[in-house]
Amino acid sequence: MKRHHALLIGLSMTSALMFGAPTRAAQPAPASSIAAAPDARAALATLDALAAGRWAAATHGFDAAMRQGLSPEKLRQLWQQLQQQNGAYLGHGAAVAAPAPTPYHSVLVPLRFSRATLGLLLSYDARGALAGLHIVPVAPSAAAPQPTGAVAARLARQAACLHAQPVAVDSTGAVLHGTLTLPRSGAGPFAAVLLLPGSGPVDENGNAPGALGNSMYQQLAYDLTCQGYAVLRYNKLGLAPSTGNGNDVTLATYVRNTRDLVTWLARRSAINPHEIILMGHSEGGLIALAAAPGLKIAGVISLEGPGEPMARIIESQAIAEAKLRGASRAQIARERAQIDATLAAIRHSHGVSLSLGGALARNPFARLFAPAAGLLRSEIDVDPAQLARAIHVPMLITQGGKDVQVLPGNGQRLARAAPQATLARFPDMTHDLIHCAGKAIACVMPQPGDVLDAHLVTRVVRWLDALRATPRHAA
Repeated sequence: MKRHHALLIGLSMTSALMFGAPTRAAQPAPASSIAAAPDARAALATLDALAAGRWAAATHGFDAAMRQGLSPEKLRQLWQQLQQQNGAYLGHGAAVAAPAPTPYHSVLVPLRFSRATLGLLLSYDARGALAGLHIVPVAPSAAAPQPTGAVAARLARQAACLHAQPVAVDSTGAVLHGTLTLPRSGAGPFAAVLLLPGSGPVDENGNAPGALGNSMYQQLAYDLTCQGYAVLRYNKLGLAPSTGNGNDVTLATYVRNTRDLVTWLARRSAINPHEIILMGHSEGGLIALAAAPGLKIAGVISLEGPGEPMARIIESQAIAEAKLRGASRAQIARERAQIDATLAAIRHSHGVSLSLGGALARNPFARLFAPAAGLLRSEIDVDPAQLARAIHVPMLITQGGKDVQVLPGNGQRLARAAPQATLARFPDMTHDLIHCAGKAIACVMPQPGDVLDAHLVTRVVRWLDALRATPRHAA
C-alpha cells in the first residue's frame, strides 16, 4: 500500500518538522533494523542531540538547503512544540530503512512521546549529507489509534442507538471499504450523509497513526446516526483495507469515487435516494463541490473546506507558519518565492511526482510537495467559489475561528458564491472540529480524548432537520 502524501490542509505544517528532501513512504522497507549502517548511526546521533538540547550539534551534517532553512534556534522551537502537542519525549525505537526517491536514502526512527508515537524520517543525499528531516505518521501496519477518555465513553454509549455495517464499493478499478451506520430507532428509509475525508492518510474514523487519534469522523457519524441519519464513511484509495494506489490520484479520481459511493447508497433499501447529503471535511469539501453537479443529492455540507484555490491556501498557511516561528521579512519573502517556484513547476510537470533538479533540488517546498505533484496539479488552481456557483441545492458552510489550516475568510468567500448557502461560524473551533479555549496554535492537533465541538454537531443536525422539513426536488 502506498502512503498518501498529505496537502497542508490535512496535516498542519505547524505540527511537524517537514524540511528538505521528499519522502516516498512512512513505512519501513522489509529490511527491518539497520542500526549498524552509517546513515542509521548518523540519524541516531542527530536524535540524541535533539533529545539533549544540543541544537547546534543536531544540525551537523545538514546540506546547504537544510542549514539555510532550519537553524539551531528554529530546531529548538519545533522540538519543543512537538512535546507540547504530543507529550514528553520518552525515547526511540530501532532505526529502519525507509523507501526514498532517487538519489536519496532514508532512515525512519520511531519516537515515543507520552501521548503519541511518531516517526522521525531522515533523508540523506548521495554524499551522506542530511537533506531532509520530517516528522511522519508511523507505519500504516502499526496499531491504529484508539479513542480514549471522553471520546471512548461517548462512542460506547452511542453504539446502543445504531447498527454498523461493513461496506465494500467498486470504484475506479479498486475497492473502497468503509462503514455504514444506520439508526436503530425509527422506520427507514433514512436520509443519508456521505462523509468525504480530508487530505492525507486519514482513515474512515478520522485517524492517522501517530498524528490524529480522536476518531473525529467516527464521532461525527455516531452523533448524526443517533439523531436519525445514516452515515457512510470510508477509507480512501490505497488506505487499507481499501485497494488501489493512493499516490496516483487526481481530483477527478476522488470525484469518481464520490459519485460511485452516492450511486451505491441510492440503491440501498434502507436509504431514501432523494435525501442523500454530501459532507466534506477540509479537502473533502473541495471534492464535494466538484462532485455535486449532476448528482441526485439533497444538500452539501463543507466542514472547514477551502474557499479559495489551493495555491493560495498553501501559500497563506506556509507564510502564517513562518510568522509563528518568528521568521524575518527577508526569510518570508524568500519562502514566498520558493513556494511560487514550486507551484509553477508543479503546473508544468507530468506524471505522479515532480522531478527535482537545479534550483528545485534546493527548494524545501519543492522537495516537500514533489511526491504529490499529480494530485496538486489537478487541484491547486481550482477555485472552490466558482464550483460553489453551480451548487443549486442547500449548502451549509462551517468556519472555525481557530482554524490555522484553512484560514477564516474562506468560509465567507464560499458562502457569497453559493446560491443557497448558510454560513455557520464557530469562533473557538479548530480545523479538526474541536473546541479550543486558548490560542489556536496550542490546539493544532487534537488529542485522543478530544470530543467534537458540541456547537458544531447541534448546528449540523438543526440544518439537516430543516432540510428534510422543506419541500424540494432533488438536484
